Amino acid sequence: MKSPGFALCLLLLFALSVPSLEAQDTFTSPTTETVARPVIDLSAPEAVPRAKPSHDLVTVGRAESGTGITVSVKPGPASFPGVGFSPAEGAAFDLSGTGYIEVRLVNTGSQIISATLRVDNPGGKASCAGAVYLKPGASGTARAYFASPRKGAGAVDPANVAWILLFVGKNEKDARSFRIESLTAGGTPGAQAPGNPDLVRTKPPGGVMFSPSGSFDAEKQLLPRAGAQAKVDAGGKSVEVAFTGKPGQNVLLRPKQGFWDLGDYLQVTVRVKNTGSAPAAVSAQLISRGGVSDVGAPEKPIAPGTTADLVIPFIPHAPFEVLSDPQQEVLEFKKGWGVKETPGARFTSHQTNGVLLLPAEDSKPSTFQIVAVTAGMPPSKPVPAWLGQRPPAAGEWVKTFEDNFDGTALNTAVWNTYADNWWDKRVGFSKDNVLLGGGFARLRIEKRAGFHNDDSNGRATEFATGWLDSYGKWTQRYGYYEVRVKLPNVPSMFPAFWLMPDRGPKAGPKQDRTNTKAGGMEFDVFEGQSMWGPYRTTFGAHFDHYGAYHKTAGSHQYNQPDAEGFLTIGMLWLPGHISVYSMGQKRGSWDSPRVGSVQSYVIFDMLPGGFEYDPLDPA
Repeated sequence: MKSPGFALCLLLLFALSVPSLEAQDTFTSPTTETVARPVIDLSAPEAVPRAKPSHDLVTVGRAESGTGITVSVKPGPASFPGVGFSPAEGAAFDLSGTGYIEVRLVNTGSQIISATLRVDNPGGKASCAGAVYLKPGASGTARAYFASPRKGAGAVDPANVAWILLFVGKNEKDARSFRIESLTAGGTPGAQAPGNPDLVRTKPPGGVMFSPSGSFDAEKQLLPRAGAQAKVDAGGKSVEVAFTGKPGQNVLLRPKQGFWDLGDYLQVTVRVKNTGSAPAAVSAQLISRGGVSDVGAPEKPIAPGTTADLVIPFIPHAPFEVLSDPQQEVLEFKKGWGVKETPGARFTSHQTNGVLLLPAEDSKPSTFQIVAVTAGMPPSKPVPAWLGQRPPAAGEWVKTFEDNFDGTALNTAVWNTYADNWWDKRVGFSKDNVLLGGGFARLRIEKRAGFHNDDSNGRATEFATGWLDSYGKWTQRYGYYEVRVKLPNVPSMFPAFWLMPDRGPKAGPKQDRTNTKAGGMEFDVFEGQSMWGPYRTTFGAHFDHYGAYHKTAGSHQYNQPDAEGFLTIGMLWLPGHISVYSMGQKRGSWDSPRVGSVQSYVIFDMLPGGFEYDPLDPA
């Protein structure tokens, strides 16, 4: 199936002039299971030799009982120490008629372990996994479902299993050990890994989260705290809330299950009525898995008998600010990418698990009715005159690059349509999936068998997508980079506009030209994930390579679209400084001597997956 794609319609780059220079997540449980059958008989003499250690830190032995395999892992630098099981030479594990592989373990060591079971078809493009968390002395099972692929992989063919891995995490200080008691296959073909019902995301129809005409379960959906009171009125048309004036009181209104998915919106309006006898102040805030939103509050206390709208914005009032340590050498890189705590900085609208009603801190006893709660869009705002014309900074600027994607042919003097794909081996880049027309460039992803980079001698792929980059053709150090873009809303898409260093041919092969060490930096002007909705993106900076010394900085942001549904996102890059903009409004900044200083090329892409993961449904 072809998605609407990822459309670009304007790319503007500037440099300083320098003299002499829709739906909800579903979770299914297994149906009636078949009788489990051994994948490997762990009581057989050949069982231990077939358990191959992944590293010299791992030792495999026979359990004292004679049934089972012991695995010991010494402390050390191995990332995924464990054991692997392969079928007999020249064959495969044929597990036809089953739905999963299951391993039963006992933690025989003194350290908590998280053990992962991974199952692969030949080539590794089809893979599934399951995990179990065990305290010392505890036993448990890890189950990997063939039809529930690992992130970035395809579903596993149970008739052709090439490799089974069982591993624990890296630990350089403590030894760990466990016993494998059984390795079996069971379940029914096509069974899916059961999901956590508490993580179900539901889009409220029409954005209506609570209304007088809707169904409401007060026992499940109302949570008064610290002595506050909340109940549905006698007619079932509103929620009655009472605050006694004691500190810490609030009332949480929740969905019936899991989260509200509000990714299609940018604000929530809570309509309340003051049912008391005196003016009273009240505010509202959204609670999400990522953090709380900014606050919606009326300009003044609400008069008795009066109704007011508490408008909660997803776009925080204060821009984010990335913090540096006192020496200005490295970021704190802790929770939240080193971002200063500001209201709404971590709110995740697609995982909204409640609306919080709060009285003023110094309020007297008060009563209110919650009349309605509705998600929607804010009114359009005028954009600054400089948007699309010049950077948002003083100085003499020169426009260094502009592409409005007019005409029907791509400017190949600037753009490449082929590159390496390090992210998802199922997907290949194809020039046929970069579409021009009507003043837009579209990156289209589709289920189409072919070869990566349209090279018949290259890797065979299941999906094709478009790619654009200027590597080896156009670079710039510092300046203002702006794009007008529309993001996809089909599941599992991961579009991005980003910059990578390019030190030029004299620096050697591409991995040396483009590495993020020694002043190099990956700038993610925006990354989107369709599971977030079409208006939320992230800004990120990655540096000091991608291994043990990888560091990051940045934050997510919400973007208000224009009348055609496009977002205009920009990044101002100056020595020691970055600012990011949305529709001409500053959304965040970072000041640090570690801001990248190497000339860079630009990239547009759209792949499946991302940091979070909605599985890609080939249908």
